[in-house]
Amino acid sequence: MQIKFSSWPRSYSPSWLQSLSPQEQAQVKLHLLYNPVMECSYALPAYEWLSSSPSLDQHYVGDKSLIMSFSYIPPPVQSNQGVNISSSSSSSSSPPLCAPQIKIHWLRVKLDWIISGFEPKIQPTQIYADRYARLYHTLVYQHGCFKYDELSEPVLSYIIEQQDSSTTDISLLPKQLLSYIQEHTHEYQTRLSRLQHMLEGASVDSRMIWKYPFAKSFVIGNGSLLSEEDVLRRIQDSEEEWRLLFGKLKRRFGIL
Repeated sequence: MQIKFSSWPRSYSPSWLQSLSPQEQAQVKLHLLYNPVMECSYALPAYEWLSSSPSLDQHYVGDKSLIMSFSYIPPPVQSNQGVNISSSSSSSSSPPLCAPQIKIHWLRVKLDWIISGFEPKIQPTQIYADRYARLYHTLVYQHGCFKYDELSEPVLSYIIEQQDSSTTDISLLPKQLLSYIQEHTHEYQTRLSRLQHMLEGASVDSRMIWKYPFAKSFVIGNGSLLSEEDVLRRIQDSEEEWRLLFGKLKRRFGIL
């Protein structure tokens, strides 16, 4: 899913774009007009079809500057009434399952997340930075957990439940959260989180993931044959190619 602020402006094409070659126009549209916050996608957690009360299960999804709370609404029960089944059909046949809907409870964002939709160069800062810092300190110095997936649902749920007061004692972490982190320490549970970590380690803006179709394909696992290293290298090469072209355009068009 994508989350957008209704007042964000749509992209526009500068007048000098028509004077460029088709190849240069494609590069400018891909890079110069790219707005990370407009392209960012969020992977929803799996829907529990067999849950006895799935509509009551609260889920969290988010990133560095945004956290959303929602629940799944079960699809209506399908009936076989009026459906003719031939005698050769299996007696265990059942109608196809419909997709559930989602009910959004709330959405919390940083102000700079909204501003970044107007000015793409602004990088949103960490939401609940103090809470994350205290959790990290506790995990490192009391439990020896140096790396974990900050965007996993157990972590997001814990961050939401904490208070901002620095006097809050979080030395006793919930057993369920601690067990989860210890079980998955040094792991990133999704392709997105793993790739983001690799890009940040290579000093590359992780928001570049949403610029490139090959990176998007890797994240959603839609038949991509690339590895994390392949995606990282291709992003680095493409960004360097754009840096050189952008320098030439700046000299040609002083307005850039």
